[in-house]
Amino acid sequence: MTAPAPLNVFITDRQRTLRVPDERVREAAEAAAGYAGGPSGGLSVVIVGDRRMRRLNREFAGVSGTTDVLAFDLSEGPRAGGDDLAGEVIVNASLAVREAGERGREAADELLLYVVHGVLHLGGYRDDDEAARRRMRAAERAVMRKIGAGGGGA
Repeated sequence: MTAPAPLNVFITDRQRTLRVPDERVREAAEAAAGYAGGPSGGLSVVIVGDRRMRRLNREFAGVSGTTDVLAFDLSEGPRAGGDDLAGEVIVNASLAVREAGERGREAADELLLYVVHGVLHLGGYRDDDEAARRRMRAAERAVMRKIGAGGGGA
């Protein structure tokens, strides 16, 4: 039996507000993917600022204003547990800096939380009702603990 292919994580940083090492972003994405049962496949993580996130949020979600994370599932149909992940997660560094200050945590950890949240969405986690939100927050806390980052629960 062959081992599954690793998760290929491609990171693009399009902002100057917050620097988080690519290795930490990759670690967060891989840990979240593993937790969600899809530890292989291809994933793009793009780090942006408020201006770009506002534009993307309006274009793809039809919502004015900024947001913390957008996740796009690029797989070819419904995922079953253990299937490869294929997607793009876009995270907002400007919002991470502001929210970290309000929550009393490191800005880098806040950004990593956004990465984890987006990858968990690609893995099938939802937060559109209270029960789903509790499961999502528990998963976020578990992954953040695993990577040694503070916080959890956006």
